[in-house]
Amino acid sequence: MFKKIILLGALAVLGTAGGMTLDTQSAAAKAYGSPKTLVGMKYTHTTPKRFWGTWYNWDKNIGASKIVVKKHQVKWYYRQHKQGKWHSEETLTGKKLYVYRQKVNHKQMFGFYAAYEDDFNFYYTGTKKVKGKTVKYMSQGGLYTYYKAWKYAIR
Repeated sequence: MFKKIILLGALAVLGTAGGMTLDTQSAAAKAYGSPKTLVGMKYTHTTPKRFWGTWYNWDKNIGASKIVVKKHQVKWYYRQHKQGKWHSEETLTGKKLYVYRQKVNHKQMFGFYAAYEDDFNFYYTGTKKVKGKTVKYMSQGGLYTYYKAWKYAIR
């Protein structure tokens, strides 16, 4: 009988603690001021195949950055200079990765997001001539251009 009372007490404490945790998470989401996903947009957890691979960018003010895109994962890296070690900035994997699709100016764009993120962070791909060669690129909303090869990024 005593063991049953202790077990029931432990379950009651765990249930109360779990309920408080859920309430805290909901309050944090409400305090953040945005929904878990982008309103009115459908999403998947799978990245488009044409984005798969490693993409490099160099900006003299920001430094070097690269994005590694896999089927169910996107990783962002940065480094201050053109050489040295890459430092991981953010990783979105599986159910934590929200991939949105949007058509803007006749371009199919994709956004890689975490829950509660609502920045304009959409990318599109294409090809262009660089140093006499046609190369693949990925552009972040027309602001930053990433290339499949590092040698084209550091021009």
